[in-house]
Amino acid sequence: MTWLERFRFGIDDLTTGSWETRHSLFVHFTLYGALFVAIAVAAAPLPARARSWLVVALSVASLGVLGSWTATLLALAFSIALWAAIEDLPGRLGALVAAALVVALTIYPALVPGDLLRGNPHHMREFWAFATNVWLLRCIAYLVDRRARGRPRRTLREFLLATLFFPTFVNGPIETTEQLAAHTTAGPAVASWEDLRAYGREALTAFGRCALGIAKVLIATFYLGQENETIFATGGTGVSHPRLWVWTIELYFLFYVVFSGWTDVSIGLARLMGFRIMENFDQPWRSRSVAEFWRRWHISFGVWLREYVYFPLGGNRRHAALNVMVTFLLSGLWHVWGALKVLGPEAYPPRAWLGFVTWGAMNGAAVVAGRWWSTAHAAAPLRAAVESRLTAAARLRASRALAFAFVALAWIPFFLPPWIDVSMCWAIFLRLLYLK
Repeated sequence: MTWLERFRFGIDDLTTGSWETRHSLFVHFTLYGALFVAIAVAAAPLPARARSWLVVALSVASLGVLGSWTATLLALAFSIALWAAIEDLPGRLGALVAAALVVALTIYPALVPGDLLRGNPHHMREFWAFATNVWLLRCIAYLVDRRARGRPRRTLREFLLATLFFPTFVNGPIETTEQLAAHTTAGPAVASWEDLRAYGREALTAFGRCALGIAKVLIATFYLGQENETIFATGGTGVSHPRLWVWTIELYFLFYVVFSGWTDVSIGLARLMGFRIMENFDQPWRSRSVAEFWRRWHISFGVWLREYVYFPLGGNRRHAALNVMVTFLLSGLWHVWGALKVLGPEAYPPRAWLGFVTWGAMNGAAVVAGRWWSTAHAAAPLRAAVESRLTAAARLRASRALAFAFVALAWIPFFLPPWIDVSMCWAIFLRLLYLK
């Protein structure tokens, strides 16, 4: 299929409504997000506290509209109970109750009756899977910040605003209560002509980010990932070797374009209301190592993993290599948990988890290997040999190419469909090396 045929097919797909059916979560998130933001901006004359409560109410409303009203009430009750346990119950009792609530959130698919998740029919399970993935990390962060690190108490309004914040509730960025509080600005509440001009500039930037995000998702849908099912089902033999290499790069950019498109819309919606949330991507293809890639890709998740997993394990102080592997394996299991919530345990049995686990292990091993290359005395002669034979510019290009190639290959098990055995990944790897 030529690019023109794909474009025509995409337009037909869009106009007949089937694209909206397959991507309804993004469509509804964007449309309802724009509506809720318009309401929040219209409320600019209200006092700051009232505006903040309004955003909380709009966030709760978005959960009901995009998902299920019954589940939304449960989510709101859970958030209030967790905040009360952290803030009002003393000592160990409070920590124990809060930890039990976090565990309950982790296993909620087994606790909540299935009919409670019968809301919006197109994307009910997908919505709650994505949303609870983000929500869990925010709840853990607040529990650790308050109980273990002594961070200042936040009001119920601040806690609900941060944990249920609708522009970022589905797909991030994963900002904690402390981070969101630090990124709040006056927004549309202007007090002078200068403030109005400044907000106008901010609004234009925000509209541009939203438009860019929507365009990214549309383009990715029309042009990228067309051969995914064929390649995974055949172990790569369904296409030629050059097409398989192109597909590997395409898979990388498919994920980047779609994910960063979601982030653009989230950042744009938040900015219109006066929240300068953190960026989630920083030109990851320019990374010189896999470790640098994870400082540029899904930045908010990487920051969370460092703050709440890697550093508590000991960071670089002790057992650094083991800490890296544990952190990446937990990252893989976090994605497994998301897939389980969408597909259920029957459609996503433990053998299907190997895709995400393999992806985590590959990235962890690459980070450990990169550190060994940079710091180990045993690698010093090899480093010296490379430096003597290659210029600094050549080493930079080579390191970027190697990092890009490795990350692109690691996305293959990440995107492995659950009904296809993980051995197909190895078959694809062998075919990429012309060994099959």
